[in-house]
Amino acid sequence: MTTKEPLPTFTVLEGKVHVFKRDGSPFWWVGFHYKGKYLRKTSKQTDEGAAKAFAHDWYFKKQTEIASGDIAGPKYQFDAVQKLAIKHYKSLVARGLRSQKTLDGIESILESRVTPYFKKFSVTSIDNTTWQRFKDKMVEDHPKITRGTLHQYKNAVRTVLNEAFRQGYIKVLPVFKDEYNTKKNEMSRPWFNPIEYRRLHRSIAAHANKLKKKDKLQFSYAMELYDYVMIATNTGMRVGELRSCKISDVKIEIEKETGKEYLVIRNIVGKRGTGVCQSYYGAVEPFRRILERRNIKNSTECDEPLFLIHHRVMFNKILEKSGLKYSKTTPPAKRDFVSLRATYICFRLMNGVPVYDVAKNCRTSVAMIEQAYTKHLSGLALTGINRTLGWDY
Repeated sequence: MTTKEPLPTFTVLEGKVHVFKRDGSPFWWVGFHYKGKYLRKTSKQTDEGAAKAFAHDWYFKKQTEIASGDIAGPKYQFDAVQKLAIKHYKSLVARGLRSQKTLDGIESILESRVTPYFKKFSVTSIDNTTWQRFKDKMVEDHPKITRGTLHQYKNAVRTVLNEAFRQGYIKVLPVFKDEYNTKKNEMSRPWFNPIEYRRLHRSIAAHANKLKKKDKLQFSYAMELYDYVMIATNTGMRVGELRSCKISDVKIEIEKETGKEYLVIRNIVGKRGTGVCQSYYGAVEPFRRILERRNIKNSTECDEPLFLIHHRVMFNKILEKSGLKYSKTTPPAKRDFVSLRATYICFRLMNGVPVYDVAKNCRTSVAMIEQAYTKHLSGLALTGINRTLGWDY
């Protein structure tokens, strides 16, 4: 039996750096230990003297990267801290302090593009400059990336850095400063004007009718989407609020002055806490259709979700097919479920409802309504602009 001769190896810089050969490689390799990891690299040199020179230069370069935070110990790496952050967030969800939906969103965002980029970064090295480089990379790779998506990435990074701060890995949370051509609050929300809104109704109804004889399940989904649109545009509830709403939270009441029916929706859980909403009259009929379709006899004791499925894909396809996906504004704005809330707000303002009342019913501020809606509607919301005192000029 023949014994395999050991591969040649030696050290430089007083034993700090190993220079060695590896099976299957004609080149000298260099490496050293750092906080439980072994950093190594091929020198691409076959000459021993050239490998020594490479080892010197490479070692000092790596020490510079370590000092700047570009190379982190295992526990300081972004991906390691991310795991701790998710674990902590799950504990907050279990205690009812955070929502499972928010956690799912953060995990999805981190796994998609954020962690693959920051994976080996030290949390101590992440600052505004690092964020700007990441943002530039995202814009370069995905030219159509939106401001909202970048904001979600920023929040995901902040979640990890908050955990690093909690663990004592960093002493100060970095501030990420972004510059935009326009202020977010000054951008109008895309909504459906009355003509577009009627077209949306017809498009969803036509889609449902096509499915009526082909697929009963898909037909019921289309009808639920139709009712979703009706209730959303007659209540102004947020997407998340509608998703968490239960049948028992909704009650039909009668308006004393007019004798008309409307909905009162309680226990609304959203970004502004818990609140109550009073619907416009058009929300009553779709609510009754939901009860009938699902054979719910006593709505006050039913804790089922008001809507069983989130029909975002179907809604977007209908918008695209009907030419309603983008608004007619300059530049065009992309519509989605959020546009239904915007439609409610605009319709109420155009019908002369005071801004304060609209803000309170939508659980938002008067300033937000004025910035995002009122000033963009301009003359359309001035229902009393031609009111006179009995004479004309």
